[in-house]
Amino acid sequence: MNKLVALLLGAAALMGASFQACSAEPLALKEAGAIFNQWIAGYHAKDAEKIMSVFDKTLVYSSQGEADQNYAELKKGYQEFFATKATPSKWKAIPKEVHSQAGLAVVVSIWEQRQKDTSGHEELVARFRSVDIFRPTKAGWKIVRTINYSEPN
Repeated sequence: MNKLVALLLGAAALMGASFQACSAEPLALKEAGAIFNQWIAGYHAKDAEKIMSVFDKTLVYSSQGEADQNYAELKKGYQEFFATKATPSKWKAIPKEVHSQAGLAVVVSIWEQRQKDTSGHEELVARFRSVDIFRPTKAGWKIVRTINYSEPN
């Protein structure tokens, strides 16, 4: 995992040359958790705007087995999903690591998705690891790159 983080930090540093980063304190694990909780609150409220507020407009979103999505594609996907689903499942984000360098941060986290079964008990339906690259903006830290892949439940 450390090799992956080092590789992503190197790539992020190269990408950083094209961004106008604001000076910012390094991203802390607690702050990353708060950003993820903002996403979760938006999901539970079925509010695509609130969800997308954690992402930078330059976002590239990758999820195992799916085509990469940009900001507009991801937002449209959430809007369509919320228009057709009655009750969204519950999400929990568990930030595990944060690595900051050159005005960028890589956050490794575990995400769990739970849904109620037919008897009303919540069951774990998905668990995945997420690697998010953040950069500071005038509006705070934003996610510019997300890579998600499944983990066994």
